Amino acid sequence: MRKVSRIYKKDEQSAYAMLLPGFLFMTLFVIVPLIMAAWRSLFSYNSYSDKQTFVGLENYRLMLFNNLFVKSLLNVLWMTAAIVVLMVLCSFLFAVVLKSLSNRLSRIARVIIYVPFLISGIVASILFLFLTNYGGGLFNSIRMTMGLQPIAFGVDGIWPYLSVILPSLWLGFGYNTLVFYAGLLAIPNEYYEAASVDGAGRMRMLFSITIPNIKNYFVLIVINLVSGNLQMFEVPFMMTGGGPLDRTLTPVLYLFNLYRDPNYNSSVTIAGAMIVMVPILLINMFIFKIIKSEKSLDV
Repeated sequence: MRKVSRIYKKDEQSAYAMLLPGFLFMTLFVIVPLIMAAWRSLFSYNSYSDKQTFVGLENYRLMLFNNLFVKSLLNVLWMTAAIVVLMVLCSFLFAVVLKSLSNRLSRIARVIIYVPFLISGIVASILFLFLTNYGGGLFNSIRMTMGLQPIAFGVDGIWPYLSVILPSLWLGFGYNTLVFYAGLLAIPNEYYEAASVDGAGRMRMLFSITIPNIKNYFVLIVINLVSGNLQMFEVPFMMTGGGPLDRTLTPVLYLFNLYRDPNYNSSVTIAGAMIVMVPILLINMFIFKIIKSEKSLDV
C-alpha cells in the first residue's frame, strides 16, 4: 500500500514539474502584464512626464460614456453572433459530408479547406478586396458585363457587414471543420450499428448519437470563435475601415484609432481594452454554464 502511495506521489510530482514551465510562462507573459495594464489604467499616463496622476476609474468612465465605443461593442456582439452561428452550422455539416467521402477524396478536401486558415487576415482581406472592388473587382466586373450597376460593397445596405463576415468565415471554416471531423471519427461505429439495428434513421442518429458525443467539440469551437471574433481587427480594418457611419467599427479597431489620437492619453486606451475583456469573460462563462463539458462515457 505504501509502495502504491509512493508511486502516486511520484506521478503527482512529475505532473506538477511538467505544468511548471507553462505556468511560469503564463505568469510572466499573461498574468503580470494584465496586472500592470490594470494598474496603469488607473492613472493619467503621460509618456513625456515622470509624474503620473492617479485618476481612479475616470478612464473607465470616459470609455463607458463614449457613444462610439459603446456602438463598437454592440457592432462586434451581433457580428460575432452571426459568425458563430454560421460557422458552427456550416463547418459541422461539412464535417459530416467529409466523413461520408472516400479516404482519398476526403484527404484532398481537407487540404483544400484548411489552406485559408494559414493565411493572415490582412492577406485574406486583400483577396476579397480584389473580388469586391467597386471599379475593377471580379463581382462588379461580371455585373457590368451583364449590364447591371456595380455594388459598393463598403457602403451599400447589408454588404459592409457581409464584407466583414464572409472573409471571417472563409478564414476559420477549414480549421473548425477539421475539429468537428476529428470529433466525428472518435465516435465508435458500434453506436451507429446498434441504432441501425433498432431502426433509427439518420436524423435520429444525428441528434441522439452524433451531437451528444461531440458536445465538447462544440464547446471548444464556440469558445474560440467568441473570444477571437470579439477582438476582430484585421478584416474590418482592411475591408471597411469601420464604416459606413461606424456600422462595422469594432472595439479593437476603435482603440487602435484612439491610441493615435493626441487628445487621449494611453491609459484611456488601456481602460478600453480592459472593458473589452469583460464581455469575453462573461460570454465564455455563460457558455460553460449552459453547456457543461463532460467526459465521454467510454472513459
